[in-house]
Amino acid sequence: MNLEALYDEILSGKTAWATIPDRALWKVTGADRVRYLNGQVTNDVAALAPASAIYAAILTAKGKLLGDLWIGASEDALWIDGPASEKESLETRLRRFLAADDVEFERPVGWTLTRIFSASDLTFPREAVAFRSPRFGLRGWDLWSPDTTAVQLGLPVPEALLDSFRLEARLPQWGAELQPGDLPQEVGMDPLAISYQKGCYVGQEVVSRLHHIGHANRSLVLLAAPPLSERLPIGAPLCQDGQEAGKITSVAYSFARKAELALGIVKRASAAPGSRFQVGGSVWEVIEPLRAA
Repeated sequence: MNLEALYDEILSGKTAWATIPDRALWKVTGADRVRYLNGQVTNDVAALAPASAIYAAILTAKGKLLGDLWIGASEDALWIDGPASEKESLETRLRRFLAADDVEFERPVGWTLTRIFSASDLTFPREAVAFRSPRFGLRGWDLWSPDTTAVQLGLPVPEALLDSFRLEARLPQWGAELQPGDLPQEVGMDPLAISYQKGCYVGQEVVSRLHHIGHANRSLVLLAAPPLSERLPIGAPLCQDGQEAGKITSVAYSFARKAELALGIVKRASAAPGSRFQVGGSVWEVIEPLRAA
């Protein structure tokens, strides 16, 4: 099956799967786990229902990004996945404010993350944990399972198609749009990963002040190519009036638009839909996401 046919099958509701590499897993137990973790991340862990997951950021006290997290809830634990490249610093940060809290962090070894695209309820192995989430901008399940319990449901999804889904929803990815030290509102994590109604957490003062009083200096934008444009290189400069206004961070082909898409981080003044950038010999335009996450 070619990629376009597979794309259409998944959007029509067919079950499909993909292995997601480069994510580290933590299991969090103890009576204080929800209260403690809610004070560490940007999203509202207290509102999390069993068998569901939310997206969040974990920050320094100055509001700078340390990692992006997906947090899922089972009946007796919270399960966190974050970038494997940052696992040691994340482990230290997650434990930093533990005192008399009844909270235990465990890092399961030899587990694999499989993304299952399906809007239906599914049956998974007893050894696995599964959470509904909008990862990649589509409904489905994040399934963590021991490596000895392979889970492959439906059609296999190649990485190129994952990139198409992610870009169409204008979602950032660690190592591309997201880097240590970023402000989360400047790199596309607002609103999916941030709650402005929850209680206090580390870095909240900076995030709240930026939201209510100030403004982000940069923004993540989705860019559409002219017909028959060639794929842009990562890092290509985005120029306006002969001046660099940002850079390309991700590229993918969109089967919805039948053309190339790109994500870029640009100056706030240049981020409105309809803004145009010169990239090499072509002009790319800022557009709204093709679907909400």
